[in-house]
Parts: sequence; C-alpha cells; structure tokens
Amino acid sequence: MRALLIGVAVFLVGLAATMAAESAEAPTVSIDTPSGGWSTERIVEISGTVSDEAIERAVLVVNGYERWIDLQVGKFSATLVVSRGANTLEVLARNQAGEGRDSVSVFSDVPAVDMQVVLSWDTDKTDVDLHVTDPKGEECYYAHRVTKAAGKLDLDDTDGHGPEVFTLTHAPTGKYQVSVKYYSSDGHPQTRCRVQVVLFEGTNRERRLEFFKILTKTGDKVEVGRFDLAGPSRIEDTGEVKP
Repeated sequence: MRALLIGVAVFLVGLAATMAAESAEAPTVSIDTPSGGWSTERIVEISGTVSDEAIERAVLVVNGYERWIDLQVGKFSATLVVSRGANTLEVLARNQAGEGRDSVSVFSDVPAVDMQVVLSWDTDKTDVDLHVTDPKGEECYYAHRVTKAAGKLDLDDTDGHGPEVFTLTHAPTGKYQVSVKYYSSDGHPQTRCRVQVVLFEGTNRERRLEFFKILTKTGDKVEVGRFDLAGPSRIEDTGEVKP
C-alpha cells in the first residue's frame, strides 16, 4: 500500500511538472530604447523588458558580437558602442519553453576614427580598467584619459560588464599595446575579458582584432595583445588574436 501511495505521488509530481512546462511560454523581449533611426553618439544606452521575470541573464548582440547582460525583475539596461554607419542591436532571452528576441537598427553619424578599442567583461559589480599604450610609450587609462596623440578614453565603467572605450582619430604608425587591470573583483573568483579593436573602420584598410584574457586576482595588470600599424597598407598582429 505504501509503495502504491509513493508511486501515485511521484506520478502526480511528474504530471504537474509536465503541465507546467506545457503551459509555460517563451519569453517576450521588448527593446524600449533606442527606438531606431539616427544617432550622433558613439556610445548608446539600450533598455527594455523581458516578460519572464525569472530569467536572470539575456544576450545582447551588437553587429554580430555577443555579450551577457543582467536582468533585474524582467528589466535590462546596458551601455554599448556602435559603429559608424548602420548597426543592428538585438537582445535574446531563453527559458525552458523557448527563445524570445527583439532588434532595432540604428544609423550612427559619428566622426571617423583610425582606431577604436573596446573592453567588456562577464561579471557584474566588478571594475576592470583598459590601458592602451601608443608607439611613443604614452599610456591612456582612467587616470590619464587624453594623450598627446589625441587618443581618448571615452568611457570608464566601474560597476561591471563594461564597456570601456578608447578612440584615436589619427593613429601614428608603430606598435600599440593593450592591457587590462583587475581593479576590483567584488568577490568573483574570475572574470573573462574581451577586447575588440577596430582599425580604419569604413575604409578599404578596415581590420578587426579580438583578444581574450581571464583575470583572477584583484590588482593584477596583464597584457592582452599587441598590434603594429606598420604603414599605410599593412597591419601586423603581434599578440594572441582570436578571429
């Protein structure tokens, strides 16, 4: 009799779980801002909602590049960097019932730059700093945000995920070094950093490089990659590059 009761209980639990799964719906994603159209800003805020408030993370895709964004009770907000010209911004969220997504198109009318370096990472409430050193050895970072060559740290993020953005309108030839510093881990055992470099965007010399690094110790400063602007027609990679 006892075995029969246990069997019935297990059956009812399974039936309830099955009914719950069947009644669940894939999340609905809605991007509230930006609404699309034109922008004169290189750095844009994206925000919106996900119908399933139990989902804790969604995926933000900017022109094919993915990164995680956190959800707070079904709401998301993140800072991103758009390219000059046409951009596609998409947010995806998943639960057991399926996937929901929404996208917008933004045309960014911003001045052309020879170099753009963007740092992002995968943990919240952490502070990772971008450091870019030019061929003359001058380092651009949060405490020295404008260089003699007019390189600029346009954005310094201190509360997780990034981005941090360096731009250089007219890049001198020579070797450049990109480093990151783990300023604050907020108790996370590790943080995965991603650095994206865009050179001569929108021209026949355009080149995109990508570097990755795992950080594990607060205070560590590590090199993530190097590249050499060797002349008007050549760009040489001198670091670990991930296509």
